[in-house]
Amino acid sequence: MKYQGINLGNVKLSNRSSILRLINNHGAMSRKDIAEAVGLTAASVTLICTDLIDEGVLVEIGEAEEEKRAGRKKILVDINGDYRNVLCIAIETDETFITVTDLKGQVICTHSMPTKRGSDPAEFLCAVAEEARRLMWENDITKERILGVSVTLPGLVERARGLSLNTYNIWTKKIPVAEIIRQELGFTVVVENNLKAAAQSEIYFGFGRHVPDLFLLKWGPGVGSAVIIDGKLYQGANGMAGEIGHMTSNKNGRSCNCGRKGCLETYVSTHAILEDIFDSLGNSDEYRVDLNRLAGDEVRGIMDEKLDLLAHHLRNTVSILDPERVVLTGYMFDIPGFLTRFTDAYREYDDSVQDDFFVKAHTTGDSKHIEGLAVVMEELFF
Repeated sequence: MKYQGINLGNVKLSNRSSILRLINNHGAMSRKDIAEAVGLTAASVTLICTDLIDEGVLVEIGEAEEEKRAGRKKILVDINGDYRNVLCIAIETDETFITVTDLKGQVICTHSMPTKRGSDPAEFLCAVAEEARRLMWENDITKERILGVSVTLPGLVERARGLSLNTYNIWTKKIPVAEIIRQELGFTVVVENNLKAAAQSEIYFGFGRHVPDLFLLKWGPGVGSAVIIDGKLYQGANGMAGEIGHMTSNKNGRSCNCGRKGCLETYVSTHAILEDIFDSLGNSDEYRVDLNRLAGDEVRGIMDEKLDLLAHHLRNTVSILDPERVVLTGYMFDIPGFLTRFTDAYREYDDSVQDDFFVKAHTTGDSKHIEGLAVVMEELFF
């Protein structure tokens, strides 16, 4: 094969990407510090930063605070959050959220609407696009301001082609989500599973900025997870890497939405937990209350079994992946006392685990838009 030489255009893009990721992770930096961190010459970094400032991607924010010394002051540069906006569409089982945000995650405007399960998917997505159009018009957001659109949703997703393969509880057939939204709005559209998007948000806005190897565990309403290796989301051959919720707990067990039997999620999802509690208590309507209001020795015993089962599967996963941290998210971990009870259950399998091994997700409160923002940033900005 004839040697083609180095593609200088790709090298320049790679260098730009490295600089933008560095500034995103560490905050505003001087050109000199950037050069030292990415291993480029000061002249190269100055040239790239000048181009990015001219494009509006970066902005100078003033002098660095440092000890008095002779010579030129360090001028800090940072990502310009106002450079573009991102339209984030988060489709969940009961509700769909439409949000426009800047590149720093600040919400410009937002709207929610019921998710019409069982309706024609194309009609529903067109209705979502119409609401997005209205939201932009009412807030004077022009099409030129939009960097791209993210659509995050549960279930199986083929990101490369923008397809939803099966959302389980919303629709079960293959839907060309990106194509429908793109035809309606005229923007570049990135479609991603909501758990993978949550992992992406940890990479750019959470612990992943400083910790390269993470395992993300979400509990509530189902059980989802994702793997981050060397600062990158690991998808696996079929995009299902790290799906702890679909590890088999019992080969002849309960039927799962994925089509298999005995998946962990069929025992520790909030629906499964409530059904087991109701069955134990006689299925009386008086017990049909929120999980965080349930009490009593019998209920506590059931919950201890669920915590133990989830901790057992997580310990086996950790032994294979060896992450530096496990990031916990989902409303089950927000129930008072549950985080401590879960970590105690985990220590029954590994009493050497460090206190800082489990961390709560940084982006939990902003997940409706931060997850989608991270997906677009990865695909179209960095």
